[in-house]
Amino acid sequence: AVVSTQSTGYLVGHDLQNDFQALNFKPHPALVKDTSKCIALRHLAGLDVKRKPSLRLLTRLIRGKDIQSASHCSIEDARAAMALFKAAEDNWEDQTNPFLDDSYWAHLT
Repeated sequence: AVVSTQSTGYLVGHDLQNDFQALNFKPHPALVKDTSKCIALRHLAGLDVKRKPSLRLLTRLIRGKDIQSASHCSIEDARAAMALFKAAEDNWEDQTNPFLDDSYWAHLT
């Protein structure tokens, strides 16, 4: 699920490459805030920074809420991703690993 913040213009979500591929959409990397790639969130959750955590796990550890318990809901996912983005927003740029961003490797394809 992808959600856009009106105040910042960012596209926020979790593990967004599949969503963008399905939409045949290639936003500028500076506008994308993918919670699956944010190192600050991994630190907040006490997780290994080298492994990509699920939205469900990050939400449980950082927000103390269980999501996706009955079935998958894109609205619930979007809300969870936005809450995670807000939790790490102040440290986002300093803690995002550029090697995890697909645009970093685009010149190789």
